Amino acid sequence: EDREQITSLIDYQGFCAGPNVAPPPVPTKSEPASASVNGRTMDEVENADLSPANGAEFSNMEPKETLEKLKNGWSPWVLDVRLQTEHDIVALPFTDVVSPHRTVNLNDVPTEGDILVYCKAGVRGKKACKRLIDLGIDAERLYNLDGGIMRWRRDIDQKMPKY
Repeated sequence: EDREQITSLIDYQGFCAGPNVAPPPVPTKSEPASASVNGRTMDEVENADLSPANGAEFSNMEPKETLEKLKNGWSPWVLDVRLQTEHDIVALPFTDVVSPHRTVNLNDVPTEGDILVYCKAGVRGKKACKRLIDLGIDAERLYNLDGGIMRWRRDIDQKMPKY
């Protein structure tokens, strides 16, 4: 054939991101992987001010606490603020709607009742809660799943896919 034989793996990072892309730095033991500013992860680094403009604070809720509340009858609106492609990989089975954190708006949530927000590791959930408060949602209605779906997987359901 006229094709060149492939004898080694391609530069995946360069292929996907274009030319002149350095690999992300390897985090140290004291630095969690999500703290790498140059890392190419879907969850973003928590380096921005996540306080809503009006100073109102939403609640962070650990997965075990969330599950206990759900078992006791709590039925919040559940908002996944990851990309649809991430949701397709793994999701909480009781998710009501998927809306990426940067574009979440008032049409994505009900006008009354509690709202449980989650993402992959918790950062985008916090950003979505901040955005919703800035758009006028009462902070007391908002609960961010601390650690996101990856912590839910670790603490509640280890059979869920990890990505």
